[in-house]
Amino acid sequence: MTTIAYAGEGQSVFDSFFLNHLIKKNHVYLLTFERKSSAVPRKVHIVRMREPIHPTGSPLKGLNAYGGSLLRSLLLRRCLDSIKPDVLVSSFAVSYGFYGALSHYSPSILLVWGSDVLVAPRLFPLRFMAKYALTKADAVITDSQTEQDACVSLGCDPNRIVRFPWTDLQPMYSEVQRNELLQEKNRREFRKKLGWSEDDPIIISTRWHEPVYDVESLILAIPRIIQEAKNARFLILGSGNLTEKLKRQAQALQVKDYVRFLGKIPQSEMAKHLMMSDIYVSTSLSDGTSASLLEAMACQLPVVVTDILANREWLENGKSGELVPLKDPESLAKSIVKLLKDGGLRRSMSIRAYSVVREKADWQKNSKLLDDLILSMVNPAKKQGR
Repeated sequence: MTTIAYAGEGQSVFDSFFLNHLIKKNHVYLLTFERKSSAVPRKVHIVRMREPIHPTGSPLKGLNAYGGSLLRSLLLRRCLDSIKPDVLVSSFAVSYGFYGALSHYSPSILLVWGSDVLVAPRLFPLRFMAKYALTKADAVITDSQTEQDACVSLGCDPNRIVRFPWTDLQPMYSEVQRNELLQEKNRREFRKKLGWSEDDPIIISTRWHEPVYDVESLILAIPRIIQEAKNARFLILGSGNLTEKLKRQAQALQVKDYVRFLGKIPQSEMAKHLMMSDIYVSTSLSDGTSASLLEAMACQLPVVVTDILANREWLENGKSGELVPLKDPESLAKSIVKLLKDGGLRRSMSIRAYSVVREKADWQKNSKLLDDLILSMVNPAKKQGR
């Protein structure tokens, strides 16, 4: 059995996704500086490394992550020398990916998450970290052409890049099939619990409440939308540093009765919330392949999303979805109203989007690329007696 060291926080949906897959065929260790790792499956062995400067959670956490990179890499290397994994998998280029690169452990795989190559490199220190991590990794995994292009522009050898979507949509498909017969009943009960009428169309957002996802643009669009569609309602999932600000904005705009903030929900509940909604919206300013977008497409929702490169890889404007300019509440409102008023368009868009996601986001096929990559790195290493 292959032994894999996974260096990361163990707190994100990406960590959970990869760890759950890796433990199926491998012996997996999580190497982390975090005290709590909420996204780690039981079968993963957790190795908590001690912070080199100050305990995690202090005001110096940022200093640990960046200024303490050399010390972190030394501690990581010490753990690696003890475990002797066949492969090191590091997540996020400007944190654990950088520590992994500094540790000089090989063979190594870097998981690029999106903002680490699309947003972080705008700052020089983080650009250096991203470039170093990308050029030192034996292989780099991305989930979109947008991310791949960004990696190459930062100096990554394109021959080292493996690209595939990271989403397993089978649970979504299963949930859709299970609930189709009861959907109308569930729709009435769902809206009743929220205090809404069964005929009220729901616009749903599932992104985190952080600046890069710009949920504020959706809140600002609500007054324009309800002028044209008075029974429209808005379901805001997720949480983050901007949650309270978004709630205050909804109140200041006098639309709080039209909005429900449900916070973070279990992933097992996501399909139900999507199925009970009528339009999915993402106002993100930057993305790789968005798992939340693919989930909405898999649940046969028409989508309105920002016109960024990664979204164009999945949607054709006006046919399989609506692409709107960034930070433009007025255009966002117009697209949503257009869909609310045209049930035929909503249906045709959702059918096309569903067809695209079924064809391209095939995790059964894509996961084999990851497994084959690991095997190709492990076998030569074993032959060399490492």
